[in-house]
Amino acid sequence: MESKKVFIVTGAGRGIGYKIVEELLIQNNIVFALSLTESKNLQNFIENNAEFSINLFTYHFDLTDSKKTKEVVQEIWKKFSRIDVLINCAGKPYGSLFALTSMEEFKRIFDINFFATIYISQICARYMMRKKKGIICNVTSSTALTSDKGTLVYGSSKCALNYATKVLSKELASNGIRVNAVAPGVTNTDMLKKMDEKSINDQLKKSALNKVADPSQISKVILFLCSDSSSHITGQVISVDGGI
Repeated sequence: MESKKVFIVTGAGRGIGYKIVEELLIQNNIVFALSLTESKNLQNFIENNAEFSINLFTYHFDLTDSKKTKEVVQEIWKKFSRIDVLINCAGKPYGSLFALTSMEEFKRIFDINFFATIYISQICARYMMRKKKGIICNVTSSTALTSDKGTLVYGSSKCALNYATKVLSKELASNGIRVNAVAPGVTNTDMLKKMDEKSINDQLKKSALNKVADPSQISKVILFLCSDSSSHITGQVISVDGGI
């Protein structure tokens, strides 16, 4: 990974997002870590690795607050006059049968998983256009590529993000911006703790490797897509799901 790039990572407080931030800092990048609340993971990491604190900037706010999102991205731009990479990890799981799901809940999940991601991507892309260079990587889900009962809301929100990834890759290519997505399967994060054991086992049975992924296995693919080593890759949704 090239050094001293400016990264924005949403959902940076835990799970895959946190692992990405940790690895980016170790690789000497400048990282703006966005999360809903303060992250104990990041606090502990910096306490034990104080030398990385100079390259880490944290913001805690709700990404569905479009006004605040715009203010934060503007502030980031003013600090360095560049945004090299946006990694969209923020998201919320949800499982419920279609007949039992209210439209309010449908909209809430889409606001978090899709619209908030699209909005911050739009703002960042406008700044990237000034430099004629940039990378956006979305974290979606293997759920968007299957059709299991109880996954309509969450899967649809991630499916929409997969489609957006492909369209944006074509719209933004002339401005030197690449857009890709990574679709993880069952991964050892806080989200996994919210799944019941049967659902986890059902997912694992569908996979060739039949095991839970570590966040680092997902983050390494994302970081590859955000490096110059993948300079001819755009518009792809790469599954990292153990072979579902």
